[in-house]
Amino acid sequence: MGLLQAVSDKGKLRDSNEDYAFCTIHPKDEIVRLLVVADGMGGKSAGDIASQEIVAYIEAWFYHEDIDLLRKIDKISEVLSSRIKDFNKYLINKYGKNYLGTTLTLAITGKEKTIVFNIGDSRCYLYKNKKLIQITEDDSGVWTYYKKGEVSKDDLRFFPNNNYITACVGLNEELCVSRSYIVDNDYDFLLLLTDGVTDLLADSDIKRIIDKSDKKDILKNIVHEAVNGSAKLKVPLILKSKYNCKFSVPIYGRDNASGVIFIKN
Repeated sequence: MGLLQAVSDKGKLRDSNEDYAFCTIHPKDEIVRLLVVADGMGGKSAGDIASQEIVAYIEAWFYHEDIDLLRKIDKISEVLSSRIKDFNKYLINKYGKNYLGTTLTLAITGKEKTIVFNIGDSRCYLYKNKKLIQITEDDSGVWTYYKKGEVSKDDLRFFPNNNYITACVGLNEELCVSRSYIVDNDYDFLLLLTDGVTDLLADSDIKRIIDKSDKKDILKNIVHEAVNGSAKLKVPLILKSKYNCKFSVPIYGRDNASGVIFIKN
């Protein structure tokens, strides 16, 4: 069956945890698993409500959807996208437009393939042949800098608009735009992380923790370092010379930090 685990920490500076991390195995088929993280938008009211409600909705859908459909990974994307759009409208009708929002990143495993679904800047990685590979793209104000090759991915954390997300659930209909990815199940494990982790830990940091940790401790150690790390982060000089803006240095534990992991046997 492998290891399926969720870990969440509210961090050192936030009064509450607006992240929600969840994982489960389908009661009708242990091969079909759900992993999901949602990061409530801190700049809006009730981010915790948004993240909890979307995860509860996804969980209920997962348990009640036809198991034969869930086994057909390549058929899920359109159905799931439609369900999320419906729920987005529900949140807007319930709480009002531009009141609350959350990111959503999830994975559903099948016998041979896995679907990854993403809205926002929480990430899904897979670990394969001792390499950590990001599957999703960040829906953020700075991701285009990385896609164009202007800056390294690790340097995105220093930009002041790094946490400005360009897609989410709950805020309005225009921003509920998703991407889906289908990957073969030839990975060693899947890893879903909120930006409370990835703003503080570069991919190389995450891989270092993976390589030195026991399997059962990988996720716990990743989240712990994002919250309690002591490395000295500095804005690279090349950024200061290239861009005329006020950069910021992320502080360990400044945000909620959460993740879900599935490690195959």
